[in-house]
Amino acid sequence: MSATLPDAPPAANRPARPRSVRTMIVPLAIAVTGIVAGGALGDLLFGAAWGVVAAGGLVLALRVGREPLDGTDAAILATGMVASTILAVQVLPGLPERIDIALVLRFGAAWIPAGLASIGYTLRHGVRPSGGINIAIAWVAAGVLALPAGEAFDVIHPLNTVRRGLIPAFGAGDYMITGLVIGMIGIAALLAGVSRLPALATISGVLLMTTFAGAQVGFTIPGLIANVSNILKVPNFWPPDFGWAVGDGQWWWPVSWEFGAPRQPNPIVETIRIAVVSSVVGCSLALPLAFLASTITAPGKGVYLVAKGFMNLIRTIPDLFWALIFVIAVTGGPFAGALALIFFSLAIMSKLLSETIDAVDPGPLEAAKATGSRHFPAVRASVLPQVLPNYVAYFLYIFELNIRASVIIGLVGAGGIGRVVEAQRSFFRFDRVLAVVILIFIMVFIIEQVSIAIRRRLV
Repeated sequence: MSATLPDAPPAANRPARPRSVRTMIVPLAIAVTGIVAGGALGDLLFGAAWGVVAAGGLVLALRVGREPLDGTDAAILATGMVASTILAVQVLPGLPERIDIALVLRFGAAWIPAGLASIGYTLRHGVRPSGGINIAIAWVAAGVLALPAGEAFDVIHPLNTVRRGLIPAFGAGDYMITGLVIGMIGIAALLAGVSRLPALATISGVLLMTTFAGAQVGFTIPGLIANVSNILKVPNFWPPDFGWAVGDGQWWWPVSWEFGAPRQPNPIVETIRIAVVSSVVGCSLALPLAFLASTITAPGKGVYLVAKGFMNLIRTIPDLFWALIFVIAVTGGPFAGALALIFFSLAIMSKLLSETIDAVDPGPLEAAKATGSRHFPAVRASVLPQVLPNYVAYFLYIFELNIRASVIIGLVGAGGIGRVVEAQRSFFRFDRVLAVVILIFIMVFIIEQVSIAIRRRLV
């Protein structure tokens, strides 16, 4: 007998496909386009026309996204959008002197009605009240960000940046750029909340903030391409002078062969020495600090708070600033670089190891204390063996970081190859700089591969 396959269920009874962010990208684009296009009407009908067009785009987006929507929902959303756009137009003076905090806050508050309408719509369709409140906050935050973003994008021009009367402060383009910002944050939050896809709001917000930050610092893709292509125009760039960089492979490296200057340690070897010393000393000091900064192994609350506070303090200071401090304190050279990277290693290792200790099984420690053992011997016998493989793996990782960091701190006079790179750059010997960069890349790559192989065996 031949087995027959059961008939497929009718399409109406099949389970719906799970929602994904991709299904909501087109609705989001429609809604954002609506609020941007409405901005082209500016203050027509006191801003009501802007709100009507924006509401139409939002309603169309919800229908395209197959989200629940009836006449009451459309009325709620339209009322909120129209009220917010009218308020937004009214709080903007015709020709503001500058984009100040007061104006920004007033413009953000103007979008409260849109936020309240979003709360009403989401509550009607099963979204928790906390979710609706978060969406309303997103609307206000979008309004607060809109004016500074428009100024950063060089669309909004307050009078403190132009001659009076030369460029109107708020026209169609200004409302459109504010609509873009508000749409990508406020509308994205609404669509993400009703579709239960929080990643939609996250992606939209990150995209907007990245563009905003790029505009603030003057970053552009064409500018990036142009600057990268300028590398080929650097004089004396090719071929790299490896003979000078390695000093004929000797442990001692002459500063100037042609003038017979006294020999100095090979800067590449000096860089490795700084990394070794700083890694060993810093990670050794971090071992007891990490145990004191863990809630599981700290002997008391007071000791834990002091150790945690000290660890957070040294973590706030970057390696380059440590180098500047020690260059001033003990003069420049490899000793200052080693001291700087000791604190750098201490900060990283203590943070990583303390979090690893927090995640260990406390059972062996409790069992050791139950036998009458004192606190620190019990910690050494029960917790240290659990975290020792991670400790060694972290040490190798920090050694890699110190190789790279020792190059950077050398730029401020803390020894190592960075000092030589800065000196040759100032003399426009880019062939020597390129040789050093290639050698550093090869050295770091080899160390990283060896470190990865060892860590795989340990962890």
